[in-house]
Amino acid sequence: MKTIDKQKLLEQLNALKLFPNNKLVKQLRAQIISQLEKLDKKEPVIKPKVKPSQKASKLRKYHRYLRMIRDNFPDLTYSQIRTQFAKRKRGDEVSIPDAVWQNPSP
Repeated sequence: MKTIDKQKLLEQLNALKLFPNNKLVKQLRAQIISQLEKLDKKEPVIKPKVKPSQKASKLRKYHRYLRMIRDNFPDLTYSQIRTQFAKRKRGDEVSIPDAVWQNPSP
């Protein structure tokens, strides 16, 4: 659509050369030139539909998982559970049994 408008404006600009150079023709020429400049400056930006980021969804799953474990161990703080989770990922021994890590739902 941009190329069609630009072509029409260029044709109109060329058609103005047939008329004598009076006040009205100068105004029309200035309007057409300004419209051409607007078309050149403005490119339609097509934004893709924004989906929730993968990082955000992974973080939600991670925190939901840790909250479920915290529900089973109310004596531990959230930060203690996080450190135990990190230690378990490294292969170290933790106080929370493996069965809870596998299925934290009660």
